[in-house]
Amino acid sequence: MDLATMDFIRRTQENPELGAFRIHAALEQKRGVEISARTVGRIMAVHRNLYGLEKPKRSPHQKKRMPFEAKRRHQVWTADVRYIKKHRLPLEGYLYVISILENYSRMILASTVCPKQDLNSFLPVLYSAIQRYGSPETFVTDSGCVFLANRAQEIYEALNVDKIEIEKGKPWQSSIETAFNIQRKMADYHFARAESWQELVDAHERWMADYNAQRHWAHRHREDGRKSPEAVLGFCTGVLCHPEDLKRAFFETRYVRVLDALGYTRLMHWRIFGYEGLAKTDVALWLGSDALSVEHAGEPLSRYEVEYRPGSAGAAGELRSVRFLELFETAHPLAQLKLFGLQEVLGDGWLKALKLDGYAPRQFRYPEALQQVLFPYMEAI
Repeated sequence: MDLATMDFIRRTQENPELGAFRIHAALEQKRGVEISARTVGRIMAVHRNLYGLEKPKRSPHQKKRMPFEAKRRHQVWTADVRYIKKHRLPLEGYLYVISILENYSRMILASTVCPKQDLNSFLPVLYSAIQRYGSPETFVTDSGCVFLANRAQEIYEALNVDKIEIEKGKPWQSSIETAFNIQRKMADYHFARAESWQELVDAHERWMADYNAQRHWAHRHREDGRKSPEAVLGFCTGVLCHPEDLKRAFFETRYVRVLDALGYTRLMHWRIFGYEGLAKTDVALWLGSDALSVEHAGEPLSRYEVEYRPGSAGAAGELRSVRFLELFETAHPLAQLKLFGLQEVLGDGWLKALKLDGYAPRQFRYPEALQQVLFPYMEAI
């Protein structure tokens, strides 16, 4: 034990939710120092006496049998939504973290922090996990409406995923609750101090990377040396989907477009605003029966209320109306700062959704006169 290690423990201990095991795991990950959790606990006690630091609170825990325990990799995935109640962002209400967990390795496959907990926020997380790791055999959630929506059920069926719900009133049956409890200890301290959306997103990404890389309590008895979730999962994947099959499963929901120089894109004869700071960049448009969201790399940019009628028998759907709802603060700054905000100056005069005329039918051009021959046909023969 040296002074540099003790100083690292002291700085990490400023988060009062972290216990000896989590700091012990952080030491091993970030400094390559292997010190037992008991030794870390003794150093933490010394720091509490010297600096008056708070002691982590322990809640009574009774181990219960997990009904959805996985015996192999990608046998069971679990998804859920967690509320972030304490934050400094100028947004009304809670923020939400939507995550998908691989039950065998305890690895977080995909996760995002977002201001809404609706279908258009959940589907990008599901798409990201399946695109990277394939599809699982079983997908476990609670009875939330975003997980049981008709569109989500169609996607499960198209990918041959068995969808199961935990029993009502028994959240401990969801394995991701343990991961969320670890997130509360590791990240809530930083969530509460984030003063911008960029800082909040960075804190969430740090938590996800640290959680997957640090040793996990569930793997402490493994004899193969794999102690962290990402080490246990390794390179194994589920049932990989052909890109065309994946697009077909999400066809009526996800569209890929490119933003123009002003941050707009076109969808079904509508010009829709995304974000001008990502001009000439690919974005994904998630379209539902009553909502449309524009996102980039899993981060929401804008949201609209729509009236959409899906097509039948392979026909294209009809987007009847689009009404702007809100723009989200993003982690992508503008290349050049503005003198004034368009919303402040133009107000409702700034159109973020504009109905366009349909494409004109293609007109074939016929030659105005017949081409003259080089020589008469009779002379040639």
